[in-house]
Amino acid sequence: MTARLTVAVWLGILTAGVCAGQGAFFDEGNQRYQEGDFDGALERYAQILDAGLESGELYYNLGNTYFKLGELGPAILYYERARRLMPGDGDLLANLDLARSLTADAIVPLPGFWLFRAVGWWVGLVPRPALVWLVALAYLAAMTAVILVILRPATVLAAWGKRVAIAGTAVTLVFGLNLAVRELGIGAAEEAVIMAAETEVQSAPSDDSALQIFAVHEGTKVRIDRRSDAWIEIVLEDGKVGWIRADQLEPI
Repeated sequence: MTARLTVAVWLGILTAGVCAGQGAFFDEGNQRYQEGDFDGALERYAQILDAGLESGELYYNLGNTYFKLGELGPAILYYERARRLMPGDGDLLANLDLARSLTADAIVPLPGFWLFRAVGWWVGLVPRPALVWLVALAYLAAMTAVILVILRPATVLAAWGKRVAIAGTAVTLVFGLNLAVRELGIGAAEEAVIMAAETEVQSAPSDDSALQIFAVHEGTKVRIDRRSDAWIEIVLEDGKVGWIRADQLEPI
């Protein structure tokens, strides 16, 4: 596991309007990580988070750092956050699988409905930064082609312009819908990661020991079903349902 620095991070810093000093924090965090000073690396990465930067690469580095510190809950949390921004990254998926294999709960997920799996695959098909550029360029190409057809209707360029306009519009609609679904979270379940070393799951939102039904451990991913004051009803990947205290998990 190595720390990463890519152009995406610098673009993220500029887009977020964060001061140039955050780039120095990232470099220093990477340097400390390479030197084995994981606490120091974590401190520097956290300073960037506090400045409001969101980046798949930053989350990935945070996941690696927490993994090196032996903290599976935060490691898996940040790997999962990184996966939402760069879903097809091979190194990230390998590290996430490794971290999840070390958790105490051996959960066998229920098979999902094929349509939901297909939609999930489609939504995560293209990384978010590339998707934004693709939609923007397709829209620009379509609009440029439409203007060309209007201004030069009786030329060879107009014939090509019509084809480009149709193709650009199709790409804009298909991948624009993908982007909208992703950004608005349409149909997406709210998920979280258990952060406590072990927590008892109750059959009702109560501390009554007679209502304990099973336990979950650090690093387990759950779906948030509903909330009741300081309690959250969770659903495990194998279908088990129960209530835990809200401070025992962290939403992805």
